[in-house]
Amino acid sequence: MKITFVATLLLISGMLCSQEKDSLDLLQEILKPINPIKVETPYKPNYPDGIYLNKSEFINKSPGSLVIISPFNKNQHVNYDDDSIPDVCFFYHINTNKLIRNVFAVSYKGHLYFQLKSILKHRNKQDRAQKTDYKQVFTRVVMGGNNYLYTEAELSNLWASNISLFIGGIGNEIAEEIIRWKGIIWDVKKQEFNIFKSCNDYNRFIEPLYPEGFQGCETQQPNLEEVRKAMSVIK
Repeated sequence: MKITFVATLLLISGMLCSQEKDSLDLLQEILKPINPIKVETPYKPNYPDGIYLNKSEFINKSPGSLVIISPFNKNQHVNYDDDSIPDVCFFYHINTNKLIRNVFAVSYKGHLYFQLKSILKHRNKQDRAQKTDYKQVFTRVVMGGNNYLYTEAELSNLWASNISLFIGGIGNEIAEEIIRWKGIIWDVKKQEFNIFKSCNDYNRFIEPLYPEGFQGCETQQPNLEEVRKAMSVIK
C-alpha cells in the first residue's frame, strides 16, 4: 500500500513538472517579439550587472542585489546556449530557481532589462490605460543614448479590452487590434517611461524632436521599424 502511494506521488509530481515546463515554454513563445530587431552586436548600455530593486538604484547605477541570475528556469526546455540573450524573458535566482519579482530593472551580462511592472508603475501619467497580464516579465533595452533608452513590449489598452468583453463574435479581431507590441522609452531627463500607445501618440512625441520621423498613421499603431529608425537618431 505504501509503495503504491509513493508511486502515485511520484507520478503526480512528474505530471506537474511536465506541466510547468510546457507552461513556461508556451509563455516564452507567446512573449516572443513578432518582428525582433536584428543587429550584429546587441546594444549594451553602461549599467553594472545586478538587480536594480527600485528607480533610485537605477538612476544612480547602483544595483541593490548582486545575486547570480539567469533568464532560464531550470525546468524549461532551453534551446539556447549559455551566451544567449533573449529579448523578452523572466529572470530566476540560480541557487533557488525562484522567479525574480517586483524590481525595477536587471543588468545581465551587460544587457539591460526593464520589468513590465516597473514600466507601468513609472510611466507617464498620459499612459495610464496601458496594461499587461505579465507584469513580472522583463524586456531588453535594444538601443539608447544620453537622452533615451528604447525597448518594446506587448501591452494592451485597458478601456478597449473592457469594451471587447461585451462584444461577441468579433472579440478576437478586436483583441488583435488592442494588444500590440509597442515602443517604450525611458526618458533620462524626466526619469519616467513613455509608452507609444498609438500612432498619433507617437507623432506627438516625435514631431518636435525629429519631424522626419512623423508617420502617416495608416493603422492605429505606428510602424515599429520606422519608430526604431527615428529613435536611433534622437537617442
